[in-house]
Amino acid sequence: MFEGVRRSYALLILLLMEIIEELGTDRGLEMLQTSVEKQAAIIARELRRKIPENSDLLDTSNLVYRAFMEEAGAELAVHEKTEDSITYRVKRCPFYEAFLDVGIDCGYFLGGLCTHLTLPAIQAALNHFRGGLKLEPLLVRESAEEFCLERISLEDT
Repeated sequence: MFEGVRRSYALLILLLMEIIEELGTDRGLEMLQTSVEKQAAIIARELRRKIPENSDLLDTSNLVYRAFMEEAGAELAVHEKTEDSITYRVKRCPFYEAFLDVGIDCGYFLGGLCTHLTLPAIQAALNHFRGGLKLEPLLVRESAEEFCLERISLEDT
């Protein structure tokens, strides 16, 4: 599964690069954001049956995050859990490896992938269930030997 996801993301990244070259960065990212929103609705529809109605926000976020990342083949573990947040340690990641496949300097550009593709897709899916959750990168790997830290927290209301 991991290899198939990695190849699919490599194709997506190459297509996005072509779109940006042809239409410009702003238009390419705008089109990507529209696609992210549509994908989030599909993911939410799939997951709605799995999430109990009475689950709290962090339980919901855990199920959504894990479904997105683990089903894509990412290797992750809970790094830290508090009363109002969950931080995940992401080691093996098909999104990261897809960037390596297309020859993009991940240490420099991976934050762009997370900022414009992966994290917005997960955040958009989270928003379909309940508001009040914020997903953010805490540490972005700079090499294949390292890992990322991503935190989902309850927003201050």
